[in-house]
Order: sequence, then structure tokens, then C-alpha cells
Amino acid sequence: MAFEFKASKGLAQQIAEHLKSRIIHMDLKPGERLFEAKLAAEMNVSRPPLREALRILETNGLLEFMPRRGVRVTEMTEKSIYGLNEVLKEIFGLVALKGVENGTVEDYEKLKSIEQILKECADAEDITGYLNATAQFTFSACRATRNASLEKVAHFLWPLTSRLQYASRISQKKGLKKNVKYFERSLDYYKKGNASMAAKIMQDLLENEAKNAIKYMLEKGYNK
Repeated sequence: MAFEFKASKGLAQQIAEHLKSRIIHMDLKPGERLFEAKLAAEMNVSRPPLREALRILETNGLLEFMPRRGVRVTEMTEKSIYGLNEVLKEIFGLVALKGVENGTVEDYEKLKSIEQILKECADAEDITGYLNATAQFTFSACRATRNASLEKVAHFLWPLTSRLQYASRISQKKGLKKNVKYFERSLDYYKKGNASMAAKIMQDLLENEAKNAIKYMLEKGYNK
């Protein structure tokens, strides 16, 4: 496919974002080997910015370079999914705890408005919209913590988090409404000032997503 370059942004970063989207949405599959010449031809770009983009995605954890074997999309196995999920539960549990501790009424109202978007996307079975709204919710919750380091960690992990979420939600398209309930319940505890329960609900959500992602990977034969 031809790649449309926007002069206002660096080419390598745009290539990285394009490929990142393809990886998250499983167009480029877990474990798939990538070939620079083929990708460069598909996007009509030269090899140097493409290589830079691939290195960016390696830093994001979405690609891995193999000695004398090129580059491939990182695999998603049961072990790797649960390993990532252990980290996410700690990080986003802390986000909930600190959000309750440091958040304002305005922060809560912002999160409630995004919750409504989640409901609308769930009703429409709009997975892409739902994932975008989840990102909005997550980063708004991070800002409510008033902890810049925590926010940076969440942003750094987001590409891998997004891929896990896509795998989970594509396998449970009919279950998005149930998924929204976790956000509702967590925000109820957030409003009441019950930080530990707000954190627990979000950790329960992440545990459920890991299980759904593994189910999807097994069904598609990616989890070898």
C-alpha cells in the first residue's frame, strides 16, 4: 500500500505509527517475520527511515531483531501475556490508588464523560472506537494521579497494552457492555474515595482481558 507522508511530521515516526497500528490490529501477526524490501515497496519509502521506524517499534516492544535472521513481530504466548499483565495490574492499580488520592472533581467528571463514550461504542460494537476511548480513559486517569513518572510509564507500555486489549476485545465483541461495567464500578468507588476497591476492580478487568487475549491467540493458532 502507498504511504502518504505528512510534511509536518518526521517520516520515520509516521512509518512507525503506521506499522504499529498494523501490529496492534493483527494485520502483522505475532511472530511474523518482516522484510525491509517488501515493506519499503508497499509503503513507497526508502530503507533508512524504515529501519529507523523498525528500531522505534523494537523499543516499544512490538518488534524484535534476530541476529542474522532479520526482524519479526514479537510473539504473544500465554507466558508473555500473563507476564505483561502482572506489570499492568501493578501500574494501573497504582493509577487508581493515586487517582483517588490526588484527583479532583474535574478529573472525575472527565472520566465519567469518557465512560459514556465507552458505553456508546459498546452498544455499537465499535471495537476501534472502544479502544480509542479506553486510551482516553487511561491517560486521563494517569493525569489525575499528578505523578508524571507514572504517566510516562503508562505511555511507554501502551503499545503492548493496546495489542493485548485488541486481542481480548476482538474475541469478546459481544461482551463490550460487560467490559464497561468494570469502568463504572471502579468510578463508583473512585467517587466514594475507596481507593483500594477502585484499584481492585481495574486489576480484575486486566485479569479478564488477559484470559480473553489468550483465548483469542489459541483460537487463531498464534499461541504456539
